[in-house]
Amino acid sequence: MVVGVVYGESEEISSHYRRIGNTYPVIIGKDFWHRLTGKDDFYFELIDAIGEVALEVDGSKVVEQTIKTLAVEIVEKYK
Repeated sequence: MVVGVVYGESEEISSHYRRIGNTYPVIIGKDFWHRLTGKDDFYFELIDAIGEVALEVDGSKVVEQTIKTLAVEIVEKYK
């Protein structure tokens, strides 16, 4: 078994992944995508594509609705 982390660098991983790394190989970011696709530059292509989509999408309505929903849940829980 191998654990793949889709982004980041080995110096940045959490203690959770470090513990897992004592038992299983943890493949991170660029190395993960290279091993998965065989393309050395796939990680950067993916990051660029995600960046382009992020610029095109207005997620403010989703965020606003999520905040409202969570606010109602919190009020109900702590009445």
